This record gives sequence, C-alpha cells and structure tokens, in this order.
Amino acid sequence: MSALTKLAALVQSRDLENPPPARLDRLKLHIVDALGARLAGARTDEGAAIARLSASMIDGLDGAVLAGCAQTRCTEVDDIHLASCTTPGSVVVSTVLALAAAGNLRLVGDVCAAALAGFESLIRFGVAIDGPTAIGKGVWPTHAAAAFGSAAVACRAYGLSVDQTAGALATALALGSGAPVSAALPSSSRWMTLGLAAVNGVTAAKAAREGLFGTADHVTLGTRLTSSLGRRFLFDDIGIKPYPTARQGLAAIEAARRIADAWRIDPSGIDEIVVHLPEPQRAIVDRPEVPATRFASLVSVQYQIALALIAPDRLFDVRRTPPFVDDGLSALMSKIRLRRARDLDRHYPRAWPARVEIGAGGRRYSRLVLQPRGDARNPFGWDDMSRKFLALAGPAIGEASAVRILDEMRHAATTADMPALWDLR
Repeated sequence: MSALTKLAALVQSRDLENPPPARLDRLKLHIVDALGARLAGARTDEGAAIARLSASMIDGLDGAVLAGCAQTRCTEVDDIHLASCTTPGSVVVSTVLALAAAGNLRLVGDVCAAALAGFESLIRFGVAIDGPTAIGKGVWPTHAAAAFGSAAVACRAYGLSVDQTAGALATALALGSGAPVSAALPSSSRWMTLGLAAVNGVTAAKAAREGLFGTADHVTLGTRLTSSLGRRFLFDDIGIKPYPTARQGLAAIEAARRIADAWRIDPSGIDEIVVHLPEPQRAIVDRPEVPATRFASLVSVQYQIALALIAPDRLFDVRRTPPFVDDGLSALMSKIRLRRARDLDRHYPRAWPARVEIGAGGRRYSRLVLQPRGDARNPFGWDDMSRKFLALAGPAIGEASAVRILDEMRHAATTADMPALWDLR
C-alpha cells in the first residue's frame, strides 16, 4: 500500500472510536483550548474582518471552517507540535466543530475520533516535510499541512471508504502551497489564507464523496509519514500554550519569570537580561524594537519578557490594539539581549529550550527551562485549562457560559451528544 492508503486506513479505523482514557481526556482538552482561542480571536480586528468575510460565503460550512481556523490561529495562543512545527488545533478543531454544527458528527466519541484522525494526519505531514527546517526556508508548515489535516477530518465525518479517503488526501496535497503571507501588516490576510487552506481540505473530501479522486500511487512522502503508524500517536506530543506568544520564546519568558519570582527582583533594578536560545528559535523571536502591531508584540521575546516582569496580567491580552507600552517597559526591553546557545541546539526541535541570565544589584542569576508549562512533557491539566479558558473566553461569552463549557466537556462521555459549542459564535 502507498503511504496515503496506509494513513487513510488509520483515518477510517474503528480503533479511533475508543482511545485510551488519557488520550480521550487530552482530545477534549485540545477542543476546549482551540475554542477558547477562537472566541478570543474573534474579538481582534483581524477576527472581526474574517467574520464579515465568512458571513458572505455561499456555503455555510466553508464559512464556518474559514472563520474558526483563522480566528483561532491569529491569537498565537493555540496548541503546537514542536517536531513538526505545526499548530494543528486551529485547523483540526475548527473543522471538527464546523462539521458537527452541520450535523455530520453527533456524539462526543465521533467528534474526538474525527479530531484524532485530523491531528495525526496534519502532524505527520508536518514531520514528513521536516517542518522545523522548512520554516527556516520560508515555508509555513501549518499552511502546507492544513488541507491535508482538514481533509482527514472531513473524510472521517463523511464516512468515506479507505480508497476514497486516500484519493481525497492526494487531492489535498495538490491544494496546499505552504507559502505564507506576511503577518507584519496591522491587519494581515495571513490567517485568512490558512482558513481557506482548511476549506480546501473539506472540498477534497466532498470531491471524493462525489467520485473525484487524486492519485495516491505516485505520491511518495517516504516512511516519515507512516512511521509507527497506529502504534504511536504523534498527537500525544502536542503542547498547549499558557498565554499568547510565539512558542519559540515561551521557555525564555518562563525562565525570566522564575528568576524574578524566586529572588524577588524588582524589574526597575535589572541591569541586563541575556537570553540564550537555539539559533532557529532566536532567528524568529529576536525583535528588540518596541512593537507597533499586535502580531509583533506576540513574537518579540524582548517585549514578552518585559511584559511578563512588569505587567504579567497583560500577557493574556490577545487584542493588544495598540500594544501596551510605557517608559518602564521600553527601558527594560533595551536591556534584553539574545544570544545563540550552541549547547542547546542539540535539544531542538524535540524541545524548544532557553537559558536566561539576569544581572541585578551586582549579582547574576541563571535559569534553564527545557519544557515550559504546557509542553507535552510538562502538560496542562483541567485546572490549568480552566484558568486559561476563563481568561480567553470569559470576556467573549461571560464567565458562566465558559464554566459550563468546561464542565460539559470535561465530563462528557463518548456516547453523549456533543455539546453545541458552535452556538456561542
């Protein structure tokens, strides 16, 4: 069998209907996590523009997939898989919830099985193209894999055969470019292009349902796509971000906060902060200038560290329009330097670590963080998710509704009807 046929067999496998309890719990966590990001993202300027665009689309399902995916990803607070350098929840969960709203997935077990099929397909594609290397060459791995992942979700939801699914996955491969639009503009179309890539995957599944297939036989993605397929789920390696930030800088932010908290360092008394990162991480988050846009504030590790030390509650401000800046924050940013840490390169991309040194009052303090809170090896539980979801979703839908969603999803059995999360859009 071709690699796509093997993957298609997993997508349609009945084994996905009964995952181990720990994996089922994580699936529900990731559904809640993506929903929180989507609700917060809808309140940004880009999210509002995307909502207007999606409302104008003739096909309501396409509009729901586009809006959900784009609004979730624009926040930089959605989940991430390090080894593939993909953010799968924005694509997979948005597609799952749109299909559930359309009546194609009714039970919690059906939703989780379709989500697991999508997560595994999207992540494996990111691994197959070596996402961490690809991003350094100008490829956006999540965009490249989006149609592939959403096609897997839709094929499962539509109950297609293995052959139809393989044909749809082959079609999806022809629809993903991976060429990113810059996010530097104040209101970029970048997130819209990701949403449209997810729509393309659903279209590929619809085409297969009507007898229109891509050819899987000539597609050679190598053994990386199917390595340990069915025996090991790469979904288990996804991490969750505690607040909006480029993941490349998360370990550094946490290390700086740990030092300041442990030694009760007043930010105004800091003389210098040196951040040591693997070069692929440094190249993305080393942005010493005071950010002028929302996205720039989320990517700059200098800004995020200064914000974490001076006004930590503002880390959860997804909108950041304009970014918070005062004299103290600007002064602290000017004292932060980034350096390549060759000794940490060996951990990348399995881990995205950081070592931070803070000089204050004639003393130097150092902290190494390999797996920050939320990493797959330092995972979130429901208490962590509750704090995050309330912070993100509470302003959008009210605390009572946010608490209800958390409770319903946490305790939902696979045989129960899926809670109507889409009614809150």
